[in-house]
Amino acid sequence: MGIQFTRRYKTKAIVDMVPMIDIVFQLVIFFMVATTFKTTTGMELELPKSNYLATISTTLLKITIIDANNILVGDLKTDISNFAQIIRKESKINTNQKKSVVIYGNKSMEYQLLIDIMDILRIEGYDSIDLALTKKLNL
Repeated sequence: MGIQFTRRYKTKAIVDMVPMIDIVFQLVIFFMVATTFKTTTGMELELPKSNYLATISTTLLKITIIDANNILVGDLKTDISNFAQIIRKESKINTNQKKSVVIYGNKSMEYQLLIDIMDILRIEGYDSIDLALTKKLNL
């Protein structure tokens, strides 16, 4: 009579994915709730006032001027020394026949700065240059 061996069957390891999926789902929810997204870039402006206001329809380019070192072309921040280069790039991107721009200028900005910016825009082919204003209160 020989020795009898009992055969042990190996159990297959099963990885349960449900707890991992649960943790990942909770992390996704946590980051969705905890994350803040940058909505818009902007600068605080005090626009000049006027009695005559016209509603501007769709404009292709928005320029915000605080001073010579703080100019926004769309959402891109620049200064007066790089302004012409950025406008040139925007002009190449925008190939519409009529190029229009709205300038949001701070009330206390230098007049010469506005003239320099308008000159650059005219050189680059912007036909319509509008200035943003706020309505005066007649008291």
